[in-house]
Amino acid sequence: MPDRQAYYASTIDWSRIRAFARRVARETRTPAENGIFYTATEYQTVTKQIETKHGLFNLFTKVEDKRERVAVSKRVDVVGRHWVLEERHHHIEHSTKDRTYTVQETDHERHYVALLADGNLKKIILTETEVMSNTHGRTTVFTTHKHSLSDLSGSDVETMDFEKQHYETGTGSTGIKAWGDREPGNRLLRHAKGVGVTQALKRLLPG
Repeated sequence: MPDRQAYYASTIDWSRIRAFARRVARETRTPAENGIFYTATEYQTVTKQIETKHGLFNLFTKVEDKRERVAVSKRVDVVGRHWVLEERHHHIEHSTKDRTYTVQETDHERHYVALLADGNLKKIILTETEVMSNTHGRTTVFTTHKHSLSDLSGSDVETMDFEKQHYETGTGSTGIKAWGDREPGNRLLRHAKGVGVTQALKRLLPG
């Protein structure tokens, strides 16, 4: 079993990890995954011209501008070709109840550590939020999406040095509960910081 004291005394060798990541992106024979994208809905204000009748017996026609908000679907590209080195999940649910309504909002997060085709290492978080409300017996549901894209952090690297461990917190009585495997587990797998991401990169190289 790895020595925890020695592990926490070690440091992440970023220059070595980044150089190795660029080499793996050049030399790997593992097919890259297609780009990640999702469809988002935006609301835009548009102006339309409408004809209205007026005057005696509506004999006259007048053209007026009418402004209204319309929903527009938009493709959001997150990253292009890539290799997933690590995937974890986090879910959190908020519930609110009253005599006449209930609202349940649930965030589903997917956390990826990815190697991009240009050799960069990125942390990607995709979030899908589902809101379900019931008022006077009528249920409505809508879903939104968002993402974040950032350089790999020290905590991202260290998380990969620990075993995945499922967690679940909160209960329905509190109105908030969370579950997933985003947080690092208790079992240390590597002897030094950064070995986990290095081993994940090595798996992409030809045997």
